[in-house]
Amino acid sequence: MFSMLIMRSVSTSREADLTTRARIRDAAIGYFAEHGFTSTTVRAIAAKAGVSPALVIHHFGSKGNLREFCDGYVTDRIDELARQSAEKLSPGDMLDQLAQAPEVAHLSSYVIRTLSEGGDFADRLWVRIVDDTEAYLAAAVAAGIVRPTSADERSRAELLAAFKLGAQLLARYLLPPSHTGPPVLAAERFTLPALELFTHGMYTTPAYLDAYLAQQRATDSSPAADGGIQKGQPA
Repeated sequence: MFSMLIMRSVSTSREADLTTRARIRDAAIGYFAEHGFTSTTVRAIAAKAGVSPALVIHHFGSKGNLREFCDGYVTDRIDELARQSAEKLSPGDMLDQLAQAPEVAHLSSYVIRTLSEGGDFADRLWVRIVDDTEAYLAAAVAAGIVRPTSADERSRAELLAAFKLGAQLLARYLLPPSHTGPPVLAAERFTLPALELFTHGMYTTPAYLDAYLAQQRATDSSPAADGGIQKGQPA
């Protein structure tokens, strides 16, 4: 009986420990996203998480280690969303889910902050996002939901990722001054024009595309001729 009480106590302690780590992690993700990585302090993260700075150090060792832990967590969640998108082929891909799903919307601001500040992890994150977007597009093409492209699929994945993430980077200029909360694009603001553009296109004539292709054939400098950008390599 005594040993059972000890085991139950240890189990409860471990659960509380995991909960504390998760709370610190989420607080760090939010604070890093809002204030940047350089300006954020362990004391500020601890205050946001409702714990002591010493407890943050106990769990993670340093602010740098905590940052790496957050980077890994965000990367894993992005991969998970990408797999769900490719399997279910819902109308929105991983980037849509990242921006709009309530349970992960806070990660979007972290991604935007990471990409805007640059660095090694930002470079790897961009490649990962494009990889996941390309996988989603390939699954959607195979299912007949998305048209195949005559150019290389990698470039199309990069364009789609740049289109969506670029809009979020500029969200402060696109959203009305009355908007509150994280700079995540409101679905009702861009869903309709985006769907119209992706569904029907924009030009009423193929003249612009034909002229560009003719020019590329004349100079022999099309992306296809250069082999495109290979999967897993940063742009």
